Parts: sequence; C-alpha cells; structure tokens
Amino acid sequence: MPYHICIDPMLEELYLAGERVAAGLYREITTGREVRLDTEDYLPATHNGRVAEYICIRHTWGQRKAAQ
Repeated sequence: MPYHICIDPMLEELYLAGERVAAGLYREITTGREVRLDTEDYLPATHNGRVAEYICIRHTWGQRKAAQ
C-alpha cells in the first residue's frame, strides 16, 4: 500500500516536480522523500509516471517534536 500524507491546501503550498523553487528543504507528499536544495533550482521528477507533489518544510520532524 502506498504511503500517503493528507495535506490541507489552506495550510501548505504545493509544488510540482519541474517547478523552479527557492532554496530549502522539500518533502514529496506520496513517499516522504526529502530533497534539500542549496540554491534556487527545479524540483526533481519521480520517473514512475506520476507527477510528484512537494511541500516546503520549514521545520524538521525533530524540531516539531521538540517544540511539543
């Protein structure tokens, strides 16, 4: 069964593979794979025939857990 995270579009902005985005940490929604861009660049494709959707991670999971 594929891994899936539900994202409220009112809270997070979605980015698609191939979009040019600012430097930062991005998480692919369906797989949880994280991509760190050190400079402005394009988000990578998945090469599985599906369009990858990403959210920008402002805090890591560890930082969020520590704040709770």
